[in-house]
Amino acid sequence: MPIERGRNDPPKLLVLLGAPLCADASPGPALRRRLDCALGLLLAEPRARILITGGVPPHAPCARSEAAAAADALRAAGIASERMLLECRARNTWENAVHTARLLHAHAWSGPPLYLVTDPWHLPRATLAFRAQGLVVRSAGCPQGAAARPRRGLARLLLREMLGLCVYLLRWLRVRLRGRPHPPGA
Repeated sequence: MPIERGRNDPPKLLVLLGAPLCADASPGPALRRRLDCALGLLLAEPRARILITGGVPPHAPCARSEAAAAADALRAAGIASERMLLECRARNTWENAVHTARLLHAHAWSGPPLYLVTDPWHLPRATLAFRAQGLVVRSAGCPQGAAARPRRGLARLLLREMLGLCVYLLRWLRVRLRGRPHPPGA
C-alpha cells in the first residue's frame, strides 16, 4: 500500500480511524477496509506503531468500542499489542482528532507526521479535524478502487461527507479564531 508521496520517511505512527461495528461486535465493512490497509502498512514497516481511535457512538449496536474491536483484529493478524495505542472515547471524527491530540500530548509524541488510515472519501474531513488540533497529518494511501466503495448508498455517503466537511470547516474556523487548538487537558 503506498504512503502519500512527498517524503521518504517511513511512517512512524499510523492513526486508524474507527468505523461502525456489526451487531456481534465484529468490525463492519468500513472498519474491515481500514484494518486491511493498516495491516498492510504495519507489515511493510515493522517499526511503525498504530494509534487506534474509536469509541462507542450513540445508537451503536453493541457496547464494545471500535478501537477495541480493531485492536483485537490486528492482534489476530499477528500485530503485537506493544505496537498499539488505543483511544476508546471518540464517538465521531472530530472527537477522534481531539482525543488523539490529547493522547499524543500525554505520551510526549514529537514525531510528525501522522498517517491517517481511513477511506478516501472520509480523508478530507478527517484531515481537517486533525489539522485543527495542530497535528501534522498525511494520507496512509488506502485503496480508492471499486473494492473500497460501498455497494449501496454512495450518494448518501458523499452527501454526508460534504455536509460534515462544512460543519468541520466551521469548527476549524472557530479553533483558528481562538488562536490555538483545544488544550490537551480540556
